[in-house]
Amino acid sequence: MKPSPYTNDEYTIGWISASNEERYQRLSLGKVGEQNVAMACLSGGQTGTGPADIVAENMRRTFKNIRFTLLVGTGGGVPRKKKDIRLGDVVVSYPSGSYNGIVQYDYGKLKNNGHVQRKDWFSAPPRKLLAAVDLLRAYHARPKKPINNKLGIIDELGEKYGYPEDHIAPDLLYQSDYEHDPKAETCDSCDRKALIQRKSRNSPCKPYVHYGVIASGNMVAKSGIERDKIDQRYENSILCFEMEAAGLINNFPCLVIQGISNYSDSHKNDQWQKCAIAAASAYAKELLLLIEPSDMKLLPPIVARMLHTGMRLHHQILYFLKSS
Repeated sequence: MKPSPYTNDEYTIGWISASNEERYQRLSLGKVGEQNVAMACLSGGQTGTGPADIVAENMRRTFKNIRFTLLVGTGGGVPRKKKDIRLGDVVVSYPSGSYNGIVQYDYGKLKNNGHVQRKDWFSAPPRKLLAAVDLLRAYHARPKKPINNKLGIIDELGEKYGYPEDHIAPDLLYQSDYEHDPKAETCDSCDRKALIQRKSRNSPCKPYVHYGVIASGNMVAKSGIERDKIDQRYENSILCFEMEAAGLINNFPCLVIQGISNYSDSHKNDQWQKCAIAAASAYAKELLLLIEPSDMKLLPPIVARMLHTGMRLHHQILYFLKSS
């Protein structure tokens, strides 16, 4: 990696990559528009909330003026009739209902009746960041438009990161209760009668963007039945599953951007990984281009916010001890 012309304190945005296709370097420094961005990649084979938290902590110590971070990776979609999520699409964490955009589905408190009381206290992304998301969302909304093609990211990457050809890796969605044969490497032998028929899109090779709740946890979602059960626990609000966000989002203000590479069921394959990370990266870049450097100055660094929170908690404890 070439030496950076900027000091560590001049980097204000973190980018954590959680995809197999982005593990070429542990750390990369660069610019997106007018923003100085520090990118950290999870090491090969590292998944789950723990490793992501370690990467975020190291980034916070090295780049003390980072205001927020983007967690960019691939996840498993949760498709339904009212949520036409397809392979290659992008899901962005966004407050919805009683959730701030992220839920940790495999963590909670076991009650006497056997039910699990969920722990869903995750912080929402900074308002300035959500304002940029709203601006980009307005551009992509009604009628739904694919990610701004003027970036040319997916087109420039060509065959390596483009949409797989139908005869190689078709976008197939099976009924939730139809399990893949564990002995079969592909879905060639799967029963086509179990497929869910969906209408063709006007732009079949362009990613669409969906905003809402992302489920994070340490377990890989590989069952259509379990996928739907978890989704029902959260009022059918989950758009996709991933494995890193819950480990860092409270201590590291974060927006999660996931390219959809599978449907969180047993019919997984790796053919859509590259396309999915390209789509998520394209969205992340387009979002950063909308954020003005002047807006970044209005956001306090993460380190300062954590210090303020720590001092406030300290005073609350002292007040409690004095009054008891």
